[in-house]
Amino acid sequence: MEPSNDSVNSVYAQDNSRLWVSYFRETLNKRKKQKTDHIPTLPLENGPKYDLISSLPDCVLSTIISHLPTKDAARTTILSSRWRHLWAFAPLNLDSKNISSGVSQPACSQSTCAFKDVVSRILERHCGPVRRFCLAHVCFGGSEPCLREWLDDLSKKGVQEISLKFDPPCHQLPTGLLTCKSLLSLKLQCSWFPSTSKFNPCFTSLTELTLSNTIISGRDLKSVLSCCQALQSLSLTDMPFNNPTGVREMEICSGSLKSLVVSDSPLRIICIENAPNLERFLLGTSMVPGTWVKVVHAPKMEMLGYLDMGYTKFEAGDTLLEGSDLSISTLIYSVKTLAISINFDTVSQASTAIRFLRCFPFLETLHIRFFLFGPKETPDFHYWKFQDQVDCLDYHLKKVTFRAYAGSSIELDFVKFLFSRAKVLEVLEILPRWDEWTTKMENDLLCLRNEVASNAHVVLATKKHLFGGSFSADATNLSLQDPFG
Repeated sequence: MEPSNDSVNSVYAQDNSRLWVSYFRETLNKRKKQKTDHIPTLPLENGPKYDLISSLPDCVLSTIISHLPTKDAARTTILSSRWRHLWAFAPLNLDSKNISSGVSQPACSQSTCAFKDVVSRILERHCGPVRRFCLAHVCFGGSEPCLREWLDDLSKKGVQEISLKFDPPCHQLPTGLLTCKSLLSLKLQCSWFPSTSKFNPCFTSLTELTLSNTIISGRDLKSVLSCCQALQSLSLTDMPFNNPTGVREMEICSGSLKSLVVSDSPLRIICIENAPNLERFLLGTSMVPGTWVKVVHAPKMEMLGYLDMGYTKFEAGDTLLEGSDLSISTLIYSVKTLAISINFDTVSQASTAIRFLRCFPFLETLHIRFFLFGPKETPDFHYWKFQDQVDCLDYHLKKVTFRAYAGSSIELDFVKFLFSRAKVLEVLEILPRWDEWTTKMENDLLCLRNEVASNAHVVLATKKHLFGGSFSADATNLSLQDPFG
């Protein structure tokens, strides 16, 4: 029988009373001994005289236990009578990889039923709140009722973090997930988001939402975002392209959102209508050709990209980029880090990219990804000399990274142009397409210092793999200074 709240409070009160009485007596005895004996007490040969860890308050020990792996946290109950009841009331940290008994995919092996029984028993016997619930490589098959019971139990226990990764993809998740009001972080992979037609989401405390290879309709996504008043990070990656019910358009109206990540997604329209605190908008290189990105109000956006100079339609105020057509009327002063993709099939995209930089007068870091499919035009270096002035190159640009460099003449001339025009450039980093440098490529780039007067440091790097070839897998982490690099 599950203990009532009164009994739980009673246990806490009794434990705390005994603890503080014991702690007070030990402290008093120590002080008396110090007055009578000036020689400090040395530890005994078999160990310290006092168990200082066990003397800590329950709230501190519970916090320690909640950050231990699941098995280790449960094992603290056998340490002594002092620890026996702490785990049952400490915030639960349940991670499938820590209870799998060495099986890498516990729910897809022969021990499927045993694994699920273990999880059910843990949730049944644990009386306290749930800090984190993480299942990876889980296969439910026809056992969705088991998952529904877990989610209902987690909702009642005030779960803060849920991470579910199914293998193979799970059918539609139970609607009980929508009732977890205490959720701070929700990460779903290989699943089908529950329908919000009958139940409105209650994610009033949610700060992080990550959906990977997860089917969610446009109506459900809009319903979720409308209730997330505290959301700071939103990530949609590896979304199914062929599912007809999947989201195709997204409108962002959030006063709390700081990070938006979209990669490998069938989204055709991304409209940032009102995001006063948005700091970074990261767009993967594997998007639908012609994806329309519209920024209406995002005054604090410091990071933007990747924008494809050939396929992305970008609109910000009265500035419009559509293919090689560019109309600049609105400057974006907040952006300090920009990432763009250039296809050197013709020189038009490179020329458009140079003109596009005028939209960002305070740009400090520029990432450029090269795509080369047999250039039809190979203008020499003199072509770039006649390009008009670009403010960020003259006053602010300090770092430039070229990715997927193949060493063609048009790429080399483009590198020379930026290297020569960026007057305050400090670092020029170049990464080859196949992580290998040829002797000719190295010699051509190392000769830059002789041909161009610049104090910048040239770095020839390799093996800098990023998530989806675009940015770091930890791109949603706001403490990460530059997710593109």
